[in-house]
Amino acid sequence: MDAMTINRTVELLPLVGHPLRKAGGYHVGACPFCGGEDRFTVKHTPNGDRWHCRHCGGGKYHTVIDFVMRRDNADFKAAVKILGGEITAPARPAARPKPQPLRLPSAEWQAKAWREVDAAMTRLFTPHGAAARAFLQARGLSFAMWETFLLGFGMVYDHVVERKRPAIVIPWRDAEAGKETITAVKYRFIDADPNPKALRYSSKKGSTFEVPFGMFDILPGFHHTLLLVEGEFNGISVAQCRPAGMSVLSFGSEGGGRFDVLRAIAAKYERVFVWADDVWDNPKQAKRAEELRSLVKGGGRALRSVRQDGVKWDANQLLQAGVLAEFVRRKFGVEAQE
Repeated sequence: MDAMTINRTVELLPLVGHPLRKAGGYHVGACPFCGGEDRFTVKHTPNGDRWHCRHCGGGKYHTVIDFVMRRDNADFKAAVKILGGEITAPARPAARPKPQPLRLPSAEWQAKAWREVDAAMTRLFTPHGAAARAFLQARGLSFAMWETFLLGFGMVYDHVVERKRPAIVIPWRDAEAGKETITAVKYRFIDADPNPKALRYSSKKGSTFEVPFGMFDILPGFHHTLLLVEGEFNGISVAQCRPAGMSVLSFGSEGGGRFDVLRAIAAKYERVFVWADDVWDNPKQAKRAEELRSLVKGGGRALRSVRQDGVKWDANQLLQAGVLAEFVRRKFGVEAQE
């Protein structure tokens, strides 16, 4: 059994050494390396179990072999042998086709961004992060989703009001051939600033939004349906329902992201839905709206949020109302996993 087969087939939960609590499609609990509570997460994917620790995991998901290497203080070859395998030359993973080279942040920028995200995740669970935790809870987002999407808290400078304000820190990440990349850091301000011109969103200088939000967690080739949705919290909300056979990506707000990249991703799925509001409603986004509608295929649809009594019921509002799973089932023809 080679290393790739081990990482794909060996179950991680029996190796942890203590029980973890099931949370949606994840298992969470104390980290076997640094302790704590609910900081260790295991998720099951068709490519094998993956684990992450908010405190000592370096902001990334790791394999079963990585777990044994750290648990037993073993090198790669020794860990493979412990798990009953042998070293063979792995097949070179196929590169994700890209129409044009992506403009990604430098390695130096990414290193600084990872440090910021890690600090923000830790700060979220301190007394200073109480308002941020309350904000996320009010949004109906589960703790497992905070962990999966590496959400954090920080005091971020708003250049309009010229002072720091409390914000949710939202990293944009990609993962390819076992390597995770951070492409952007977005900030969602959570205070009610008296200045009507105060920013609602901002981003870290040097961020690039060419890769859509949620790329680290999609499974083209295994999932048959792709949903492209407007806004990070909407994307996280649908992901929380864990719809079977569906990948969920967000292009941010007002149609951000490169169309050629979205088109290349959409080509890998049998059905594609696009759920947006701002793009459809903004005349200045007419070309962008046409591009996004062109991605719909296989019985998919271009959707907008339902408006009732002047209230727009987007994915996050449906989640807060407890009806998002049923909406997903009816609109997209997939069952939400329990």
